[in-house]
Amino acid sequence: MTQLERTTGPTPPPSSTLLAWLTVVTGLVSILAVVILSLTHNTEAAATVGAIGTAVTAIGGVQLGMRNRQ
Repeated sequence: MTQLERTTGPTPPPSSTLLAWLTVVTGLVSILAVVILSLTHNTEAAATVGAIGTAVTAIGGVQLGMRNRQ
């Protein structure tokens, strides 16, 4: 029987993993908040939360992309 040897790549530092999770969670929470606020007819608040969530997610994604290239 042959032995399966798996070579793994370098593991990402914990800070980039945490940043990735925070970026995903922020995006999901902002989408959920926009849906709830829209359903309750708070369009101004939904637009504000959507803009803030989009900005935070975009900034986190850019930082994550820069960290992965180093």
